[in-house]
Amino acid sequence: MASEPAQSPPKPSALKQLLLKPKPCSIILLLKDAEQSWYPSKLARVSGSSYVHVINLLTNLRQFGIVASEKKGKQNIFHLTEKGAYLALTLDDLSKKCEAAEAEHKQAKQDAPPPHPVLEAPAAQKAEKPDSKEKAEAKPSAAEKK
Repeated sequence: MASEPAQSPPKPSALKQLLLKPKPCSIILLLKDAEQSWYPSKLARVSGSSYVHVINLLTNLRQFGIVASEKKGKQNIFHLTEKGAYLALTLDDLSKKCEAAEAEHKQAKQDAPPPHPVLEAPAAQKAEKPDSKEKAEAKPSAAEKK
């Protein structure tokens, strides 16, 4: 019976690779605030990204139908599409759940009782070096070597 060749795991989609990174997520969450006029340099400044990085991200997000832009004077103002708004709400919800889980873990760690010193003593004693008598017995003498 021939064995089947091992299948490689599926490659993550381009959208998944784009969205599961901090900077694109932060830009999408910033764009969620529709009251602001979001132009690339403002997004770069607020998100802590470079202008070029933001332009590349916005281009990719536009190709996936997550953001759209409109020209106001010399500037392109970006906003979320309906699809982008749904994605932003989902990312915001996930972000809040992650923060709550981290806070819960931190609180549980603080509430845990300290380890009992008597229970840890035998492990510490085992880690100590052997006595010098044991070392001498373990080493062959010069007479035994000849």
